This record gives sequence, structure tokens and C-alpha cells, in this order.
Amino acid sequence: MSRPTPRGALDLAELARFDGLTLHVRRGMGERPGERRFPGRAQASGVEVEAYSPYAPGDDLRHLDWSAMARLDQLLVRRFTAEREVRFHVLLDASASMDAPPEDEKRAGAQALVLALAYVALKANDAVQVAWLRGDGAAATSPVHRHRRGVRALAKLLAASEIGGRVRLDAACEDYARRHPEAGVALLVSDLMTEPAEIERGILALQARGFEVHLLHVIGASELDPADRFTRGILVDVETGATHPMVLTSAVAARYREVLDAHLAALREVAARLRCTYARWTAGTDLAAFVTIELARTGLVRRR
Repeated sequence: MSRPTPRGALDLAELARFDGLTLHVRRGMGERPGERRFPGRAQASGVEVEAYSPYAPGDDLRHLDWSAMARLDQLLVRRFTAEREVRFHVLLDASASMDAPPEDEKRAGAQALVLALAYVALKANDAVQVAWLRGDGAAATSPVHRHRRGVRALAKLLAASEIGGRVRLDAACEDYARRHPEAGVALLVSDLMTEPAEIERGILALQARGFEVHLLHVIGASELDPADRFTRGILVDVETGATHPMVLTSAVAARYREVLDAHLAALREVAARLRCTYARWTAGTDLAAFVTIELARTGLVRRR
């Protein structure tokens, strides 16, 4: 009997719905030539003239502006808008909490989100590398993909990936930033079930290396409303093994809501203070709407 497809999983055939989109970036200019234009970063050659500078020995004579010389009696060289590759570093939380509770299917949802974003980037001729942030602090990384066929390879890697243990997001991001010092865009995909201060340290570590950071929060439906699936029992921390008996009375549910609202507000505040995008998606809900509407609202996704 074939294994049922998790409801949060994304079929490759469904990716066409994201055609015509691109991931908008403010920074993250790499060193490799590419198709992204970065105004304000003039270079010696290109397509779009951005500025002029006085001629200096060694400048390419092909870029002299002879009409300017005729008008101003001065040798001016055209400078062009920089055209570079953007590499998207997709940092996927691989902690045990991404599989808890199982019925929320946060893991499958996060993988579907990663695949959708990778598809959008690769269709726009950007580069994509996926990293799984694990409990030992080291990140397992995929090869860098620069062609659309990389989507299938990433889909296989995501389907075969293992998760488990506790991940310190600050240590994992610091390690990744240290190992990948080149400029790029970091898309951190996680359930963010940790202290906001830890997340803040991770973002700062990435930003210190020049990364443009986007925080993509994948949350489970029962995490938003536990009363829908749980009234009493033994709570087990899947990352530490700690247990706690629980009866979800109305008072406990109200207190849980207060703590959750405070946590979500703290995440938004960290993102606003550090000037990075924050968007929250409930696993199992309409992924296409999240990508095309919510991420467009934040400015991460645009129409080409």
C-alpha cells in the first residue's frame, strides 16, 4: 500500500501556480554575474547606464561618452548598474518540534513552503541552497542550484531529510553565517518554538555577515487552538523528553492564549527592530494564498 501524501505536502505539478513571481531583495548582491540589477552599485560594464565618471587611464575606451565630450570638452566614462546573482539561503529548522504534534504536519508544510520559494527563485534565474539546521549546531546543506531542474533534486532531498533533537537557532545561524560569509538572502523557515532573544541573536549573526534576513514562521493549527484537539493528558516535550500532566480548563486555555499572543508579538517586535520580514503561516492552510498574498504584502514576493 502506498504511503498517503501529507496534506501539507506540495505536488511538483502544483508549482506552476507560482509562475510569474519573483523574490524581491533589497540587498544580498553576490559576486557572480547575474540578472539582478542593484542601483547604486555602478560597475564598468553592463546594460543600464547609471552614472558617469571622469576618464582615468585603464578605463575601457568603448564606454567613453563622445557626445558628453563634445558638449563639455571632458572625457567621461559611462558606469552601469551592477548586475549580480542573488543566492537564497533557505535555512530550514530540523528540530523535533517541527513534527509535533504530528497531526499539524508542520514539517510537511515547511517543506512545501521551501519548495515553493525555491521554485520562484530558480524560475527567476537566482541561486538556491537549502540548509537543515540540526541539534548539533552544524547545518547539512544541499548543493547550490542555479537551474529550474534543481527543484526536483531539492524535492527529493526534502522528502528524505531527517529531523530530531533540539536546535539552538542562534548557534545554528551563527555557525551557518561563519561557514558562508558571502552575501546573500537568508530565508529562515521554522516554528520558532524558542525564546525570541535566541532568534534575535541568530538574525544578528546573519546580518553581521551581510545577509538580508526574512523570518518565515510555520505554526500548527493545534498550537493556535489546542482545545480543538486536546483537553487532558500528559504533555511530552519532544526535544527534551520532559513530561507534564495537563488539564485544559478554561482558565488554563486563557493563560495559554496570553502566553502565545505575547510570544507572537515578541517575534513581530524582533523582526521590526532588526528590519527583517516576518510572516506567519498555519500549516495545512492555503499555501498559494500565503505566498501570493501574505508574502506579497510583506514585500518578499512580487510579480515579474
